[in-house]
Amino acid sequence: MTREHYRALPAVPDRLALPRRVQVLSLATVVVGTATLAWAFSRGEAQLAWSAYLIGAFFTLGLGAFAVAWLSMLYLTGADWSVTMRRIPEAMTAWLVPGGLLTMAVALSAHSLYHWSHAEAVASDPLLLHKSPFLNVTTFTVLLGASLLLWAVFGTRLVSASLRQDREGGYAATRANRTLSAIFLVLFAVTLSIVSFYLLLSLEAHWFSTMFAVLVFTDIVQTGTAFVAVVAGLMVMSGTLRGFLNEHHLHSLGKMVFASTGFWAYIYFCQYMLIWYANIPEETAYFLRRSGNGWLAYFAILPALKFVVPFLFLLPRDAKRNPRKLVPVAVLLVFAQFWELYVMVGPALTHGAEAAHGHLPVVELLVTLGFLGLFTLVFGQALSHRDPVPLKDPALLACLEYHS
Repeated sequence: MTREHYRALPAVPDRLALPRRVQVLSLATVVVGTATLAWAFSRGEAQLAWSAYLIGAFFTLGLGAFAVAWLSMLYLTGADWSVTMRRIPEAMTAWLVPGGLLTMAVALSAHSLYHWSHAEAVASDPLLLHKSPFLNVTTFTVLLGASLLLWAVFGTRLVSASLRQDREGGYAATRANRTLSAIFLVLFAVTLSIVSFYLLLSLEAHWFSTMFAVLVFTDIVQTGTAFVAVVAGLMVMSGTLRGFLNEHHLHSLGKMVFASTGFWAYIYFCQYMLIWYANIPEETAYFLRRSGNGWLAYFAILPALKFVVPFLFLLPRDAKRNPRKLVPVAVLLVFAQFWELYVMVGPALTHGAEAAHGHLPVVELLVTLGFLGLFTLVFGQALSHRDPVPLKDPALLACLEYHS
């Protein structure tokens, strides 16, 4: 970008920071979530407490993992329109270190959540014995830890190159990040499968699905784009990045949120349809468990939350450009991810000698809000330590002139 172009830039705002009320609210949710978790443990409800912890940890981990994957996709596709909102996913990657450590604590819950972690259960079950080289606590800890470390390393490298470009300018950082992105996305396909298999799928170790890892990918894409849409939409409404972020950029982001609803519905239907059509007992058990014992209502609401309602609301063009319409739908999608994780985790657990019963997920929601509050504080801290706009990115001018 030439010196004349720099002179023509809009006024650059101060470094971004979370509004005071958002910081207070986030801190309050952390306190409430922690107290709720402690209360569940104090009542001897270890399984309820750990299941709530797993939902919250995976919920926020998905946001951090999405940020690295989305940055990689944007670099590889040359998405110039996204340059001025790049700081949002870059700040989201800051969660991968603390969030990864919190997720690793799930290993402490193995005996409460995972049937395959009990040696006597494995010894008496031929299928679990067959899967034991993969489903054991040692391999769980090593592979899960390696996967999370890999995400954190790539996230740090991508952000470091971007910040180096802020100081030096030029194309070198962009080219380096494109190479890193290509490598990461290949590794991400494998590591996301490992993480989703261990943390979620292995809750029901006798069940299997060839679509499960893809479904989890659609979940984090949908939730991640929705979170970015919430932050970007609020910035447009408040004028925080006036001149750098407008309805044209929001329109492209809104189209991604809209597309993610169809993507999720397609994959979710494919998993259900293939299992329903084949009608194999080992596969249908997953959906049968979610159709009885009080779970049917929770299971039936899920498609409405993740597809029907957001799809219909985002169908008009204006809904993708107007932050007052886009942000509420994005918030709904963030909540819908919690709901899906509850439907994934809750029915898979047993409470004492009885199968788990459907119940209002009050504990699970409060604990997840605590995780989300902590994620927001880490996100806001990272956002405030960087320039709000990558002014020396060669694609900045194209981004400012972007129309959609």
